[in-house]
Amino acid sequence: MRVFHLIILILISYLVKGQGSLELGLMPSLNFNKKLPKDWAINFKAEGRQALQDEKSYLQTDISLLTSRKVGFSSTLALGYLLRVPNGKNLRNRLIQQYIVVNRLSALKLSHRFGTDQTFGGHEAAVYRFRYRIAAELPLNGHSTDPHEFFLKLSNEYVNSLEDSAYDLEIRGLGFLGYVLNPGAKLEFGLDYRIGSFLHQATRQRTWLAVNLYQSF
Repeated sequence: MRVFHLIILILISYLVKGQGSLELGLMPSLNFNKKLPKDWAINFKAEGRQALQDEKSYLQTDISLLTSRKVGFSSTLALGYLLRVPNGKNLRNRLIQQYIVVNRLSALKLSHRFGTDQTFGGHEAAVYRFRYRIAAELPLNGHSTDPHEFFLKLSNEYVNSLEDSAYDLEIRGLGFLGYVLNPGAKLEFGLDYRIGSFLHQATRQRTWLAVNLYQSF
């Protein structure tokens, strides 16, 4: 858990210094998961972003489809495609590759996700990213999360990007309170904080108010 302590200290230091711009927005999402035979699964996700400052304009819609397969007792490989529909701009395409490892430590569910993606289109330079995320999920009642019970989810992610030969790093810190509606559905709400442009003079800080609905079939 030391990585959580380290990233929290970094985020607090930048908030106290007040460097760069701070943006606030709303980011709701719908997630549909379907298990398939032979350890295959498919995930559909639709996510929107709405600015809550200045003109309060709608920013974009992301629609993604991922196919995954278990390759071990606790590991999964996933491949997918994302279509980004910006407001008033050209479409962007993204190819996604992920490797996920999930471990259970008593009541704690700990997951590691290693990912790469490539974004192109829209008459803009292609963006290549390598990302790592660690996430922890803990039930607030007992040793497992059952229907009509709450759970806590925390995660940190490091996103390395290369665009037109320029390197950048973004660090994300997420905190969510979740509620299990029924055995196949859960709702999460919380904050998604992102700070980037470390290698430039002014850092960019963004805080998203996130609401996520998950439905499994």
